[in-house]
Amino acid sequence: MKTFFKSIGFKVLCGIVAFLLGLMIYAGASGGLASLPAAVSGALLTPLQTAFTAVGDWVSGLFTFGNAELEAEIEALNKEVAALREQQVELDELRRKNELYAQFLELKEQHPEYQFVDASVIASDPSDPYNNFTIGRGSVSGVKPGNTVITPLGLAGVVTEVGPNYAKVRSLLDPDLQVSAYDSRTREDGLLTGNVELALDGKLKLSHMDRHITASAGDIVVTYGGSYPEGLMIGTITDIGSESDGLSKYAVIKPFVDVGTVSEVFVIVNYEDPTAGAKK
Repeated sequence: MKTFFKSIGFKVLCGIVAFLLGLMIYAGASGGLASLPAAVSGALLTPLQTAFTAVGDWVSGLFTFGNAELEAEIEALNKEVAALREQQVELDELRRKNELYAQFLELKEQHPEYQFVDASVIASDPSDPYNNFTIGRGSVSGVKPGNTVITPLGLAGVVTEVGPNYAKVRSLLDPDLQVSAYDSRTREDGLLTGNVELALDGKLKLSHMDRHITASAGDIVVTYGGSYPEGLMIGTITDIGSESDGLSKYAVIKPFVDVGTVSEVFVIVNYEDPTAGAKK
């Protein structure tokens, strides 16, 4: 814009404006442009109109060139932003894989008797109160019905159905998933089960416990063994209650694993049962 004010075109425009102002003053004093001879006024106005048009086109061209240059810069910046977003997605995926690998190594170190397969959650039913889900691993990866599904936080569920490249998992909130478990502090055991009301609150219960139990809120519950590896973390006791028959008690448990939001899991496809000396 500074270049325009210093240009010849700007100077010409200023001269034309000065000339027109003089003409208007003269015309006002003598009765207007109509008092001028038609030939004179035509001879004056025609080149002035041409000059104004030329100058206007030139100024418009300056702004058009500026807009085109600005649009080119904006397009280049948009492409750069898109490329950076793609790089961010790649970095996020790489970070996720690194975290998963680190968790895998940590679990292997803690449980060398386990053989794991990592898997991603590929489907879930939002209307399912028990948050059962499907993973993207199946028989091709060695997954079988009955395999235990965990996260680094603890038990998530068990495989119930397997295809070549997928498996359906029944979550630990589902009442049909009955797991023997015990209080890690008192060793008092029971049967892990649940119901819709508890599941909607993200909880389950350890039922059929002796009525003289000393378990209390804050105690940690783990798997007992048998069909599942022993010692898998399940959750924390939040409340103790009496069963309707009055002969036994139960413990309400808040699981460590939020099966409603879990996205990555590990399937224990094989493990050594130290109590049985055989593979499950």
